[in-house]
Amino acid sequence: MKTKAVALLLVVLFLAMPANASTYPLTITPGRSWPMSVVVDSDRGLLYFDAVSGDNPPTGYSFGVINASTHDVIKILPLDIDSGPMALDQETGDVYVAGQANMTILVYDPTSETFVRQINISNPVLSMAFDGSVSQNLFFTSGNQVFALNPQTGKIVVNVTLANDVDGLALDSSNGRLYVGQYPRGGISVFEAATLAPVGSIVLPACCALQFALDDRNQMLYAVTGTNSVYVVNAETNTFVKSVQVAQSGQNSTNVVAVDNVTGHVYVASSPGGSILDLDATGNVVQRYQVESQVAGLAIDVKTQELYATNYHQLTVFDTAPNGAYLVPAFIWGASVAVMVVAAVFVYLLVRHRKGKERKEIQPGWTGTSRAE
Repeated sequence: MKTKAVALLLVVLFLAMPANASTYPLTITPGRSWPMSVVVDSDRGLLYFDAVSGDNPPTGYSFGVINASTHDVIKILPLDIDSGPMALDQETGDVYVAGQANMTILVYDPTSETFVRQINISNPVLSMAFDGSVSQNLFFTSGNQVFALNPQTGKIVVNVTLANDVDGLALDSSNGRLYVGQYPRGGISVFEAATLAPVGSIVLPACCALQFALDDRNQMLYAVTGTNSVYVVNAETNTFVKSVQVAQSGQNSTNVVAVDNVTGHVYVASSPGGSILDLDATGNVVQRYQVESQVAGLAIDVKTQELYATNYHQLTVFDTAPNGAYLVPAFIWGASVAVMVVAAVFVYLLVRHRKGKERKEIQPGWTGTSRAE
């Protein structure tokens, strides 16, 4: 009995071990294309990217879907527009894909796995964000204007015109605030997301806030600048905190940024080259990742803590969890299940053993279970 129980324990523990034995960094190659923008739907375990097909000059554009668990490419669809910024509706899973030059926004439905709407607009899109909490509007910047678009009707709800050109855009859905970077001067303008009414402005030490990443959990806003610095802003008080030099030299420029809302870590790509810097919540560089060429897009899967970087003809996947920390809960769960299963089997075997012993003690001629008969 003991030998069988031990063998069963080993089998159950083996089955309960996490199956993730991947060696990082991983490389995903979605055909002969150059992936650009990337977004992760952590709830549904899906990753989306748009890409320039072929080499320079491009032969076309495409949109891809990747399984975030297996890292397999599920689908590649041709795009009738050039590759541009993307935005995700966390509630429905819809993905908005904008063409920077084509003045068009396509809507991808994950249920039907196809594009279900095309929204024609009269402006090229530079940056984009979807508000699924308050207004249900899709915000985008173009020229020196900020637009709020109803994606169901395809109509512009409201827009504002600023004194300077705009580029970076960040949405704080929990507080209903919209952050817009003005170029080449003007700092960061803050608006009410529901109405685009101005709230205030944040003065920056120099130009420019080109792209944002918001840590809404800690209310910190990070902006890449086109220089070798990253700006850190307190989104709760709308005040500039500090400028952090992160690139390796003055010739490098920060151009892409993403933030992990769970850990508070910030990931910044600099060019030229394929360097990605991992910053802690205080702005200190704690690790560097390297890819083959310049990074066009960054996204973090908050459930697995995998970092996706789009670069020349591939997506590179990094495990940012310290010492495989995200595997620990899975192992603990598996071990707990194993203990419960083994305990149940042990009780079952013990009961069978006792019943067998009792049957041996029953004398011939007994018809009942009571010894008193």
